[in-house]
This record gives sequence, structure tokens and C-alpha cells, in this order.
Amino acid sequence: MKPLSSASALAAAHFCFIFFLTVAGKSRAQNATTDPSEVRALNSIFQRWDIQAPANSWNISGEPCTGTAVSQDDSKNPAIKCDCSFNGARTCHITRLRVQKLDRRGGMPEELLAFKFLTQL
Repeated sequence: MKPLSSASALAAAHFCFIFFLTVAGKSRAQNATTDPSEVRALNSIFQRWDIQAPANSWNISGEPCTGTAVSQDDSKNPAIKCDCSFNGARTCHITRLRVQKLDRRGGMPEELLAFKFLTQL
């Protein structure tokens, strides 16, 4: 068996490192849970507006910071994005909420105040 060249060994090590970061990031988000006050607020807003999460996006009835909420997919509407790096990667917070062109009338829901880490609405 022929030994790897230093360039091949470096490329293999780089691949393993990137793979580890990808797997670690996914498991971190999978083991973290969304702040319960944010889950209640999100469910309340969606119920009030009579809207549902798009199919195959995130789990509105259980753990919303899953699926597209922790991916790079920005194509859904309504949509949320989460940051699951809080409390030693055990807590997720909703950081973005997209509710464009839903044709809803009325004031801003008071429940929005529950999203302490919201950076984009």
C-alpha cells in the first residue's frame, strides 16, 4: 500500500474536519430545545392569524427550531430562523420571523414581545 502524499493527507484531514463541524452543528440543533415562551407566542400568533407553517418546514406543534428553521433555506413564508447556541447549545431562540404578504389586518400582536432575541421581522 502506497503512503498518502502530504497534500492528500491534508485534504483528507480538511474533509474530516468539515464533516465533523457539519455533524456537530446538526446534532447541536437536534438536541437543543426552543424557549417555551417563544413556542407559546409563535403558536398564539399563528392561531390568531389563522396561518400554518408551510409543509416540510418546521414543527409548529412541538419543537419549532428544527428543519428549515436551522438551515440556510430562506424560501418559506411564513418562516422562522433559530439560533441554537444559547445555554451551552441546549436552548434555541427564534431570531427571525417572516410573515410577508399574508393579507392580515390589525395591530402588532403583543406576543411578539416574547421574542427577546428577534433581530429580523
